[in-house]
Amino acid sequence: MRGHRGTVALLLAALGLGLVTAGPADAADPDVLNVSFGGSFSSGNTYTAATGEVMGGTLTRRSGAESLDPTRGVVLGGAADGIRFQPGTALSGGSVQRSFLIETAFTPAATQDNLATVTAIGGAIFGRYTGTTVQYGFSTESGGEWRDIVQSMPVPSAGEQHVLALAYEVNGAGATLHAFLDGQQLPAAISTDGKATWHPQAGGEVGIGNEVHPSALQRGLSGSVRQVRVASFSGVFDPADLELARPVVSNARVSVGFEGTVGSAGAYQPALGEKADPAPVITGATVTEPGQLRLDGGGIGWDASALGHDTGVLAETVVSPDVLQRGTELIDLPGVAKLVALGKHEVELRTADGATRVALPAPSVKENVRYHSLGLAVEPDGPTVTVLTKPGEAAVRKTIGTAEVGDQIRWLTGARGTAYGVGVSTFLNKPPADAQSLRALPCVVGKLDPARTMPVADGECVTSLTAKASAIRPDQRQVEWQRMEQTAFLHFGVNTFTGLEWGHGDEDPNLFQPTGLDTDQWARTLRDSGFKLAILTVKHHDGFLLYPSRYSTHSVASSSWLGGQGDVVRAFVTSMRKYGLKVGLYLSPADENQYLDGVYANGSPHTPRTIPTLVPGDDRAGRDLPRYTLTASDYGAYMLNQLYELLTEYGPVDEVWFDGAQGRIPPDKVETYDFPSWYELIRELAPQATIAVSGPDVRWVGNESGLARPDEYSVVPTITKPNGAPEYALGYAAGDQGSRKALLAGRDAGATELAWWPAESDVSIREGWFHHPEQEPRSVEQLTDIYYKSVGRNSVLLLNLPPDRTGRLDDRDVTRLAEWRARLAADMPRDLARGAHASGDGANPRAAVDGNQDTSWVTSAPNTGTLSVRLPSGTTVRRISLGEDIRFGQQVEAGVVEARTADGWQPVAEFGAVGQRRILALDAPATTDELRIRITRSRAKVHLATVSVY
Repeated sequence: MRGHRGTVALLLAALGLGLVTAGPADAADPDVLNVSFGGSFSSGNTYTAATGEVMGGTLTRRSGAESLDPTRGVVLGGAADGIRFQPGTALSGGSVQRSFLIETAFTPAATQDNLATVTAIGGAIFGRYTGTTVQYGFSTESGGEWRDIVQSMPVPSAGEQHVLALAYEVNGAGATLHAFLDGQQLPAAISTDGKATWHPQAGGEVGIGNEVHPSALQRGLSGSVRQVRVASFSGVFDPADLELARPVVSNARVSVGFEGTVGSAGAYQPALGEKADPAPVITGATVTEPGQLRLDGGGIGWDASALGHDTGVLAETVVSPDVLQRGTELIDLPGVAKLVALGKHEVELRTADGATRVALPAPSVKENVRYHSLGLAVEPDGPTVTVLTKPGEAAVRKTIGTAEVGDQIRWLTGARGTAYGVGVSTFLNKPPADAQSLRALPCVVGKLDPARTMPVADGECVTSLTAKASAIRPDQRQVEWQRMEQTAFLHFGVNTFTGLEWGHGDEDPNLFQPTGLDTDQWARTLRDSGFKLAILTVKHHDGFLLYPSRYSTHSVASSSWLGGQGDVVRAFVTSMRKYGLKVGLYLSPADENQYLDGVYANGSPHTPRTIPTLVPGDDRAGRDLPRYTLTASDYGAYMLNQLYELLTEYGPVDEVWFDGAQGRIPPDKVETYDFPSWYELIRELAPQATIAVSGPDVRWVGNESGLARPDEYSVVPTITKPNGAPEYALGYAAGDQGSRKALLAGRDAGATELAWWPAESDVSIREGWFHHPEQEPRSVEQLTDIYYKSVGRNSVLLLNLPPDRTGRLDDRDVTRLAEWRARLAADMPRDLARGAHASGDGANPRAAVDGNQDTSWVTSAPNTGTLSVRLPSGTTVRRISLGEDIRFGQQVEAGVVEARTADGWQPVAEFGAVGQRRILALDAPATTDELRIRITRSRAKVHLATVSVY
């Protein structure tokens, strides 16, 4: 998105949104706060951030009644409820005046108390409900007089998520508060002779869902807050720096690529992603396949009566060369101008002032499709008519006598041939070439070879995006990882002995004193509880290492435990392999110890480094070691050297786990992680290892409650962060990441590619991640619900089981695991479908019930397919499990399960995305002797590998 800063600012200005564009805007500073409330209030009322969240300060809940919900975020009940953020470094206020922005994604309840506050800063800046409006602005004090600089907007709809963005820009003697709701810019609150005056007791505090002004602490919002982001910036505010809701700059009235259908009366029914309000009317033409309209002497008309007369209008079309037959009226702006074909090489602009011939360039080519992009625009100033014969290229500009477009815009009157799109845009004070909305057409899909990632083009149509998503395949390591379904986390370290969740980096290593380390007990328990892999916290954010590294003294080697000869990592990997489990290692990128030692974020350049970097007295000196030259900072090299130790001295490693937390390090001191070099080294030394969750193989599901989305897709739109790590294009809190609608939303959010990036759902068996004796494990009911909503929703469950101070798993946790496994076994005993008679269309229906994930029933075509499974007479069914062979991608989008009854086939369950596994719990038990699964929507042929019935 940073690459489009200038374009976005220009478009906003051109649309008359009143932005100040004089002078360049500087890049936004690192985020001070960016949380989606996927963490927990595990330390009383203090929030513990989740993976990937940024928290440069302390976040606390106000009343203690605020709760966290995986789908809604923090839930607020009004009155005293709210969240307070105290930045580590003051944002602004007092003698220091700096510019900053705050974005709040919130869902309001239907009823709000007067002055209920969405967000507030320093007791001076606010966005709050005032009856039928939401008021935003700031208070300023000068000479003992207080003034409120305010603007207002209508109350946003209740029950829906909105994003309120406020950007406080300091300028000269005054300040401007820019405001956006859901990307739409609102009138700014402007002061030319006074800045926001912080309340002395509120300081630089930020209120989320409530005020921080000491006299107004009962102004709580009723509803929920899904995400909040705070960042400072320098210079002129640039709307491109907003992230939670991108500024609205599109002014397309019609943008149709013929992916929809033509109704019986000729009214066009737009497809997902197309815009047509009102719908164009099409005569003498049919959509032969998505993206192509075949014309047979017909035409297209659109009611333009709602267009204003103070804007420019651009009408466009994309056509095949065979449409360019002499006399065909390509575009008609009645009363202004008409574009008429003179043959395949020339068109004519006709106005009341005469005719002008325009030569056409050679046709463009996309996926072997030849086409022309044509546009006819009328600009209100002048007035001027412009002909465009290529995207962004004005071929002719002509001043005319009138510029008032009639009530009907027409395209392709009398045309024969193929059209790929039509569009209408309005514009203000900008060249019509910039207003074009059909640049990505024609909507054609070429031959796609399967791959793990595929690029996303600007404006790409949903047909193409869906085809790409269908063609994406996982790497073998990803297939093996997803098939494990259930993995474990073991948080163990110095925090276990301090009682903290996040350490400070200056703890005495001698605090680490497990009295009875028993990693065999860990492994036996995990094996018996169905886990396939375990991940050990080799290093948490405090930097304390559970093995004797050559590159740090902040490790077990500096503890008197086992005389300084202890090595938890060695014991861990030995036990895991002994009991048949795979090995994962978690090395936190954040490191408060190395920050205190001046290595982390010390400003060192990212330069080529030789890995391993031998140290004085290194026991590896003289050995023929594999060496690598990788780009890194001082801290990046520190991490690379430790990865080298772990991946060369402990045997095969099956997963390397990074998170995105930054610890309590000030945001302006955060290290730019050398992720590309870390990935490269891991691929060299452990090519079988998956890299999660700040990594290319596995993504974090977006909360720490262990709950996946109801429709969890493994193919999602992504971007690449400046540090080289992949990131959600839609943000990790979005409730939909992979549907067709999400693919389009990701495209519009700046996604650069679609990737196979499956979800991992992490959660702790206790409230905290490290062991705290006073905490109890979650109930069997809670753990069972988590299983069905993670493993049962195409996600791998990562359940944390923290060892206690003795170095053993708590007996209460071990007992709870056994109870949980017994509950799952009772819910899903013998698979009634295994070996049953299966029939259906397509190929090899029996493969779906043979228990082999490498064989599949394959449907005969997309969007269809029926598989029937015979059961013993009078079978009562409560749960059904479906699974695709993900080696052939993830294809299912919708389907239904039906049971045969005396009254015929009756639906008993519906489903959306399937992926590796989808477990369906029937609303009521069904008694039947036959089930059938019907695929009603899919991206391609479906490979259904497993059908299980319980």
